[in-house]
Amino acid sequence: MNCEVGTNYTYIAIKRKSRLQLKPFVGKWNEESCLEFWREVSKRFVPATAKYRFSACTDGNKQNLSALQTVFAQGAVNYAQVHKMRNGEIVIGVTNRNILGSLPKDEIGIHHVDGYCARLRERVSRYCRKSKTYSKTRTSFYYHLCIFQAYNNFIEPYKEKKTPCMIERITSRIWDWNDIFMNFYQSS
Repeated sequence: MNCEVGTNYTYIAIKRKSRLQLKPFVGKWNEESCLEFWREVSKRFVPATAKYRFSACTDGNKQNLSALQTVFAQGAVNYAQVHKMRNGEIVIGVTNRNILGSLPKDEIGIHHVDGYCARLRERVSRYCRKSKTYSKTRTSFYYHLCIFQAYNNFIEPYKEKKTPCMIERITSRIWDWNDIFMNFYQSS
């Protein structure tokens, strides 16, 4: 089966406090894609241990549990799920629960990811199937997400007029597209 074309889903990892997008990933809604996503995310952190745990909150996607247990060492993950109960398209309730380890109740949530996804749907026409720019391949969709990641992380300010990269101390100023493209071409 060709995984390049057809229905693909977006997996997104975002740091809660800074809203830094760590890794866009496009794949099928299956164990293999979920596992590959978490492997990619784990490369962006110091290895998690029982003392320095990796914390994650996700929606009710069942594949996340087995992927997290495979990628991270036993006892090195705090993992909670936010399950939205729906009546059609309307959310009528939300339940939060710890699955692995123990996250404080006030840290269980995916509002920052929901907000990011809402911005994606508003600003990236490829999320609209009926538009002329609908991505027909996984690769073209992924590259478009990378461009949006650069915009989110370096250009658009959030809290206190800082971008996620400024909050994370990756850069000290707001960038523009010229900075991004010139840095890309100079490093190539």
